[in-house]
Amino acid sequence: MTFEYKMLILMTMFFILAFLPASFAKVRTYGIWWAASNRDQVPQTQLPLWGQRAERAHINLKDNFPGFIVAILLLGTLGKFDEITSWLAGLYVLGRIAHFFFYVTGISLPRTLGYGLALSCNIALMIRIFN
Repeated sequence: MTFEYKMLILMTMFFILAFLPASFAKVRTYGIWWAASNRDQVPQTQLPLWGQRAERAHINLKDNFPGFIVAILLLGTLGKFDEITSWLAGLYVLGRIAHFFFYVTGISLPRTLGYGLALSCNIALMIRIFN
């Protein structure tokens, strides 16, 4: 299995588990019964700031991960994996995980750098599809 596919699997596992911090904040704030319900009513109590950031980080991940999936699957299907795509895939994963971590912890500059790194890598992967 190629490194790029391993990074796709790693990122998918991270994606699957990324809801946990926000869900933990909701259970602590609203209670387990609210979390287990259909949530027809939204509680008036706000999540703690870290919980709000965790929710936004998860939404951001959901918005940006599909492009990486498409890039890796197309590059693999076209047989265009090389040393550069390996680096780009690894740096993408590093950037997205850093973005999520620093978003939840509220540290802005590294969060922004992680986002920029991942976005740049994903754009570069997409460009390589056409080369």
